[in-house]
Amino acid sequence: MPELLSMTNSKVYENHQIKMEIIDGVLHAHYKAGLQLNLEDAQKLVAERVQLCEGKEYPFLIYDGGVVSMDRDARVFFSSYEGTKGISMAAFVETSVFSKMLINFFLRLTKPNVKSRAFNNVNEALAWIKKNQ
Repeated sequence: MPELLSMTNSKVYENHQIKMEIIDGVLHAHYKAGLQLNLEDAQKLVAERVQLCEGKEYPFLIYDGGVVSMDRDARVFFSSYEGTKGISMAAFVETSVFSKMLINFFLRLTKPNVKSRAFNNVNEALAWIKKNQ
């Protein structure tokens, strides 16, 4: 597992699939471009996230851009109790209206354990997180 990098006001974890960083009490995740995620990938990413969070729970801000496909088993796992461990809520920042609609469809379909919503910009997502903490 790649090394956890620590900074003064944040913690960072990065591998070939994702960069995660805790900034001011919010866990930010940037998936690397071209990802095709399966269940095994999802399980590894959650284990890495749990390690980064060190037993604490954080609001999760996921930035669009990297994932091009995700199989059904991975989607179901990410929405499960195990897959949402360490997450108090999830906000997805999507770059297009179509992507936002697609994420909202999957959120309704998989019904994640935590309050989740898609947004078109970071400021709206952070305002929603702050309002719902």
